[in-house]
Amino acid sequence: MHRLVHLIRRAVDALRRRPFVTAVAVGTIFVAVLLTGVFAAAFTGAQRLLSAWARDVPISVYLASGADLEQARTRAALVAPGARVEAVPPPEALRRLRASLGEEAGVLDGLGPEVLPASLEVRPSGLSLAETRDLAARLARVPGAAEVDYGAAWLERLETLLRRGRAVGLALIGLLAAATAVLVSNTLRLAVYARRDEIDIMKLVGATDAYVGAPFLVEGLLQGLAGAGLAVAVLAGAAVALLPWLRAAVPLAARLSRADLLPNGLLLALLGGGAALGLASSALSLGRFLRRA
Repeated sequence: MHRLVHLIRRAVDALRRRPFVTAVAVGTIFVAVLLTGVFAAAFTGAQRLLSAWARDVPISVYLASGADLEQARTRAALVAPGARVEAVPPPEALRRLRASLGEEAGVLDGLGPEVLPASLEVRPSGLSLAETRDLAARLARVPGAAEVDYGAAWLERLETLLRRGRAVGLALIGLLAAATAVLVSNTLRLAVYARRDEIDIMKLVGATDAYVGAPFLVEGLLQGLAGAGLAVAVLAGAAVALLPWLRAAVPLAARLSRADLLPNGLLLALLGGGAALGLASSALSLGRFLRRA
């Protein structure tokens, strides 16, 4: 424990003596972690909104001509226990269509209710997108069911878009992390060269590479934690500041909280990733120097 405290003190003292190098390293890691956090928050929020949409969109079961509406409603209630199942006869369907058209309802003048099929409106509670899809498949087997609609086309497109966006984002984050590690290691190499005389003397008196490199590794770790900590603070503050605007702009976002966009586990992962990035950058720069020494 005493040795660890000594290493930390040496690292902090070295960071103070090289403010420019420290600022560049911390700033670079800050930008990398911030961009990663923005992507993760956007992806997490989009997934939450997609799930909320899937929960709020009713499942409509359109019946074939001549199907028994009440029998279909009874069977649907058994298939979807706990869900609100409403039978919608053709006249009621036409009335709702007129109401939804508003001032354009005149286009329906002269049409009778027989132009619309009888249907069931099923409103499940608290189902995920996968569970909604499974329930829709089971409702398609209700006697008389001709078609089932739960916004599948839009949900499938959004789900595909999110899946592709995640793959592209992860690839870009990997490239960003690699570029950041190289850039920071080149910056930290300046600090290593500035102390090359001290390192040479230590090695002449028998110091091992581990003993020589430990303070530099601690420096990299502290710089990574500092950059990641700043990024996490900015992300959390931005989430709190922007959530009221997002809730006003997107009704479904009214349920979102800071923890939905930036879960505590994600914030800890960003801190750990920043620390690991600083440590890896320091080890890379130190390894190059010791191999040449």
